[in-house]
Amino acid sequence: MAENTPQDEAAGEAASGKGKSLILLIVGAVLLVLAGGGGAYFFLLGSTGSDESAEPAPVAVATGPIQYLDLSPAFIVSYPFQGRQRYLQASLTIMSRDAAALDAVIEHMPIIRHNLLNLFTAQMLGVSESPNSGIEELRMLATEEVKSILHDEIGRDGIQEVLFTSFVTQ
Repeated sequence: MAENTPQDEAAGEAASGKGKSLILLIVGAVLLVLAGGGGAYFFLLGSTGSDESAEPAPVAVATGPIQYLDLSPAFIVSYPFQGRQRYLQASLTIMSRDAAALDAVIEHMPIIRHNLLNLFTAQMLGVSESPNSGIEELRMLATEEVKSILHDEIGRDGIQEVLFTSFVTQ
């Protein structure tokens, strides 16, 4: 049987000591990075000096009659599907109870049409692959897009839904 000499035991202890110090060094570096990240988060995204316990102001909900705004002319986009060029023609109507929001839609119609054309072009592949759920998902995305534009321009969503009144693909 081979016996361990004192030199072998000392080398084993030195190696295990180096391994422990390496682990401690790595753990310390990870903790330092986490602490720095947490400090940066609270410094950059933390309180801005306002009272965070304050309740947000209630949002006024329009309760008037439902009004509709037709987005004419119809949207026409082309998109590739299974190696062929396909086309979509969609007529949209916006539903809202807020007349001022519908006026804002008319005022900002160029950016709304631009963003919706880009959205339809980008999303038509998903609609073609699963038409049943794809059309409804596209309608919800169009609603969110118009709400986002109105929120940026007038400070509130203002509309309830974007509705497809015609949806033809070829």
